[in-house]
Amino acid sequence: MLKLNKLVIGFVLLCMVSGCSSKVEPSAENQVVIQVDSYLLTLAEFNEYFGTVTLGNNSSNDKDDAAIRDARLGFLLQLIEETIILRRADELHIQVSPEEVDEAVRNFKKDYPETAFEDLFIKHAISFEVWRERLKRRLLVEKVIRKELLKEDSVTPRRIKDYYDKHQDEWSHGEEIRLRHILLLSEDQAKAVLEQLKNGHDFAALARLHSKAPEALDGGDMGYVTRGQLPDSLDEALFDLEPGDVSTVIETPYGFHLFQIIEKREAGVPDIEECIEKIRQGIQKEDLEAAYGPWLAELRSRYSIKVNKEII
Repeated sequence: MLKLNKLVIGFVLLCMVSGCSSKVEPSAENQVVIQVDSYLLTLAEFNEYFGTVTLGNNSSNDKDDAAIRDARLGFLLQLIEETIILRRADELHIQVSPEEVDEAVRNFKKDYPETAFEDLFIKHAISFEVWRERLKRRLLVEKVIRKELLKEDSVTPRRIKDYYDKHQDEWSHGEEIRLRHILLLSEDQAKAVLEQLKNGHDFAALARLHSKAPEALDGGDMGYVTRGQLPDSLDEALFDLEPGDVSTVIETPYGFHLFQIIEKREAGVPDIEECIEKIRQGIQKEDLEAAYGPWLAELRSRYSIKVNKEII
C-alpha cells in the first residue's frame, strides 16, 4: 500500500488537526487561527500541535526566534490543508475505526526497542492520548486522499513496463544478503542464545523472544543489505556466510549481535516481478502529485476559509 507520508504533499507526522471547537471563549488561547466552514482551530490547539512537530528532534531548542516564526508559519500552511481535507472527510462520511488506529500505533511502536517508544513521550512531555488522536487524524486524511485521488485501474501493465524501463538504474544493486538479527545486551546472553541455535532452535523464534532490536517482532528479519552498506567489520563477517549459516557473536557499541543469512543475491537488476509493488507505489505517487494541487484548489474554492496568521 502506498505510504502517503513519503510524498511531497507535505504532511507532518503527528501534526494532524484534532477536534474542532463549537464554542470560542474570549481569551487569547481560544482565539481562532483557522476556520473552514464550521471547523475551528484555536491558538491553544495550534500551539499544542506545533509542540509535537519537534518530537524526537533534539535540535529544535537551538533555533532563534526568526527560525521558529518561519517554522510556525510553515506549519500553519500544513494545518490549513489538513483542515480542508478533514472537512472533505466529513462530507464523504469517511471515518477511521479504533482498530485501524491501534494497528497504526503498533506499526510505529515496533520500530523502537523496549520502552524507548514510551520514553519519547515522557522526554518531550507529550500525552500519548493526544498523539494517538493526531495519528487518527493523519489516517483520516490519508483515507480521503486515497478515495478521491487514487484510481487502481490506472496502474496498467503498459505503465508498469514503462516505469520499470525508465527506472532501471534504481533497481540495480550490488551483491546482497537477506539477514535475520538478534541483538542482546550482554555477551553471556548472546553466547547462551548462540548455543540454543547450535542445538537446532529456530532463529526467528529466538529473535522474537530475546532480541532487543526493532525488527524482533518480525523474527529479526532485516530485509536485504547490500555489500558496503554495513560497517566493514560486519561486511567481512557476514558476506562470506552461506544461506542458513549463523554468525559468531559480534560486539558493537550497540550490544552483542547474532545474524543468520536467509538468502544471497548476486549483483544485477531484479526481474520486473520483484519490483511490482515498488512500481505500483511509484506510479501512484506520480498520479497523486499531479492530481493533488488541482483537487485541493477546488476544495479551497468550495469552502469558506478564514486564517488569522498574525496571532501565531
